[in-house]
Amino acid sequence: MRKILSMLLALSMMLTVLAACNNEPVVDETPDDGQQQEDIQPNDPGDEVVSDVLNLVVDGVSDYVIVRGENAYISEVTASTELQKYLKQISGVEIPIVTDATPAVEKEIVVGKTNREADGEFNRDELGDDGLVIKSNGQKLFLVGGEQRGTLYAVYEFLESYLGCRFYTKSVEKIPELTTISLEKIEENKQIPTVMFRELGWRDWDNASFCVKRKINSTWSTTLTEDLGGEENWTGGHSMSWLVSVDQYYAEHPEYFAMQENGERASSGRGGPQVCLSNPEVINILIENVRNWIKSTPGVRIFHIGQNDNDDFCRCDECVKIYNEEGGALSGTMIRAVNAVAEALADEFPDIIFQTYAYGHTRSAPITKTADNVMIMLCNIERCVSHRVDADCAGMSKVTFIDGSNKSFKEDLEDWKEVADKIYIYEYNMNWMDHQITMPEFHNLYNDTQYYVYNNAVGMLSQGKTTGYCCEFGELRTYLLSKLYWDPYMTEEEYWEHYRDFLSGVYGPGWEYLHEYLELAETLSESQHFAYNDDVVRYYPLEVVNVHEKDSYPEELTVDMIKNYETVDWNKYWNWYKTVNESELTVKGAELFAKAIEMAETDSQRTQLDKISIQIDYMKAYYYYENYRVGNNSIGKIVGYFMQDHPEAFTTDEILSYRKNIIKFANEHSGVDYENYNRALIEKMKKYTNVYQESGYLSDSDSFNLKNPPSDWLD
Repeated sequence: MRKILSMLLALSMMLTVLAACNNEPVVDETPDDGQQQEDIQPNDPGDEVVSDVLNLVVDGVSDYVIVRGENAYISEVTASTELQKYLKQISGVEIPIVTDATPAVEKEIVVGKTNREADGEFNRDELGDDGLVIKSNGQKLFLVGGEQRGTLYAVYEFLESYLGCRFYTKSVEKIPELTTISLEKIEENKQIPTVMFRELGWRDWDNASFCVKRKINSTWSTTLTEDLGGEENWTGGHSMSWLVSVDQYYAEHPEYFAMQENGERASSGRGGPQVCLSNPEVINILIENVRNWIKSTPGVRIFHIGQNDNDDFCRCDECVKIYNEEGGALSGTMIRAVNAVAEALADEFPDIIFQTYAYGHTRSAPITKTADNVMIMLCNIERCVSHRVDADCAGMSKVTFIDGSNKSFKEDLEDWKEVADKIYIYEYNMNWMDHQITMPEFHNLYNDTQYYVYNNAVGMLSQGKTTGYCCEFGELRTYLLSKLYWDPYMTEEEYWEHYRDFLSGVYGPGWEYLHEYLELAETLSESQHFAYNDDVVRYYPLEVVNVHEKDSYPEELTVDMIKNYETVDWNKYWNWYKTVNESELTVKGAELFAKAIEMAETDSQRTQLDKISIQIDYMKAYYYYENYRVGNNSIGKIVGYFMQDHPEAFTTDEILSYRKNIIKFANEHSGVDYENYNRALIEKMKKYTNVYQESGYLSDSDSFNLKNPPSDWLD
């Protein structure tokens, strides 16, 4: 199947949506803003004019104006200036911006809500905040949408789908160079997102304008200001710790907190003790504190009423009674409590959504349905990424302390669908022990997103590395997720076109070698569970090989070497008995990355390839560590067996002292090559971001024990 897919992807290189899509990307290595593009000239579309053609620019001249509302919403002002900016980059022509207070003319690009809408007939209630419409009517082009963000999205969608622009990453864009911009009549292109809340919690998404270009309306790494449409932000997770504060209430009301197995009320716990949600006084406190919270936090639409981050729960008689009434689900008390808050505040705050976790002990769905203004945030932390989320992959080899099977998550999601109309999927799309391990999930992202939406997902959050740099294929993954969050019902062929387009657009003509590498990673991992919290040697196993018999030692070893041990390089004997074979993934991966770099046509492509090749270097560090670890006891055994065969050369005291001193000396001077490798790896990681130093991630690297695996010295 994957060989067929590889052939299809290769064939798809000959197909393009637009002529402009064949242009090479331009990479700006300025970290976050001030993007610089070098335009590339594709073939001009020609000078042929037909009756319903929109000739926005002809031979470097335009008769058009950009029209926005005289009282346009601030993000619609941004939309008009962004359109003007990119059209100038494409054609060299700065099309003037006017307001709808000016008399209408024949040739207009209408941006946002204006008095020209009679020609467009747009249903703004249907568009909501984010929906968009692109259409032409005669010589007028309409780029309109929901006032908050939709018009901005319409502009970027037009630039991407009709003019061939690409917004790959915060620093990599592709801008065509066209002396003539000529478009055939555009029938109504209406897009209204199914997923209302589209969130990426990744460090690479810390550029707000890039988030908007990718139609992401919430992100952890930056703030989407009003001129960029604002954001559908939520208030953060484990809020119970301060909504019912132990410091404020415990002394006089310990009954407000969870009863433990010993019958005592909890006064502590990770993130704070859980509360007793069957207590009506606790419910009243929640209602009042959430009311004050909403009033003090204008602009926030989702308020999260979530348990503290530990697995405790209340065992009082009333709570246990509710659990039993809810089919044994420990989420029963939480859902009843959140429903009570939501219903009490619904009339006062009709636009607010109240959200709570299905996480840890609250993961299983109760019988009680959620209120209309309640949303469930379902966390899939234990799921297996090497298999589709709706696949029952139980019974495969387990590489982590977690079950790793998708069966329990699938069952929980489908149970929640029966009681909740709004589900917010909280995904973990990276490895949390080792951020640079290749995650083999690209064959699953398409299916999984559709499966989530089918099961009432109206919100999607992918949490990745929010500090430092994730050197794996995080940028490809989040690009594809942004596409899927906006259009989960695209065809599978369209999904793979986006995949191919990103790889070729960012990394150049050697992109197929990267695809081959990802196919290999998925093949090597498909027979086992691949979860989020274990090291690379479990996912892509290394083979330990016996080299010499356990009672052997090197022939060149002499008595003089033992007695002058400080002059001997004991490193070369470290793996005398056993050695470790490097994994197929890193051996083949290094070859494939080298071929991709060799085919790169620009310094920009070589830089991008060098950056993501850190994942190969990182995983190799585990190979070197395992080789170092496996040979850890070799020196002592070598010296011991040699002395055993040469008893006449050493006194009893010398046998003990030399062996002890040699082991100590060898350990102090061993692993030099491995340490140097890790030091070079750190310098390479620092090369591509200063966030490591800013966050303390690598700033104290001189103090790291570089004989340990990377997970021990990279947080």
